[in-house]
Amino acid sequence: TTLTIDGESIPVRLDEANVVVPLRPGAQSVSIQFRNHEPLAFATRVGAVSLPVESANVNTTVRVPGERWVLWASGPRRGPAVRFWAVLAAALLAALVLSLVPHSPLRLVEWMLLSVGLTQVPLPAALIVVLWLFLLSVRGRAGHLHPAAFNLLQIALIVLTVISLGVFVAVVAEGLLGHPEMFIRGNGSSRTLLRWYAARCGTALPRPLCYSISIWWYRLAMLLWALWLAVALLRWLRWAWTCFSDGGFFRKSARPPRKAAGPPPIVSG
Repeated sequence: TTLTIDGESIPVRLDEANVVVPLRPGAQSVSIQFRNHEPLAFATRVGAVSLPVESANVNTTVRVPGERWVLWASGPRRGPAVRFWAVLAAALLAALVLSLVPHSPLRLVEWMLLSVGLTQVPLPAALIVVLWLFLLSVRGRAGHLHPAAFNLLQIALIVLTVISLGVFVAVVAEGLLGHPEMFIRGNGSSRTLLRWYAARCGTALPRPLCYSISIWWYRLAMLLWALWLAVALLRWLRWAWTCFSDGGFFRKSARPPRKAAGPPPIVSG
């Protein structure tokens, strides 16, 4: 579409599939813009570009539309990495471990479904939800706690319940209205901007590959997860109230018994 040399636009000359670029001795800045009329598919590869000589310090940038969900990216070694799948594997492994803990409040399937949704929030927020569930399990078995420890546990459960409900609301809202957190890192890349760098390559420039699908698939997945969470949360809250109210809400510390008053002293005259 355009050919620019040192900021000066010149007519584009084509020799079959080749673009003729007139050069002169010395350093020059050449900019060529072209367009490929190809549909955005599940696997999208950068267009093929060949040079007459080998090249070095090649930067390749792919701008991803906001309505696409990036699942994977590949190309030169120095480029973006989609770390979500490693995070998901670690979350599922943690769910397996939590289900094996004695007196675990949830079953394995529930832990796995919960961990999938919690990958979209920071780790401290996810740990608060896990702590809330386990403290409720402890509260259901805490019949002989010291009154001070019992009251402290009750206060902690009140605070953690409010925070956990806020975390659930944030996950659902971000899932239905926001964008997926795929943990795309590397070479300044992000969800909508993928960048690769190659120090040296041959005459053919690198052709990175990006796998993406419509963002509405993510919206649908989060909608199904939100429906499951709503059903599960009703059951968890009933169980939480039973645990929280068992044996009373707060306890008073036992006071030491008073000493019985002795008989009045006998005064002899």
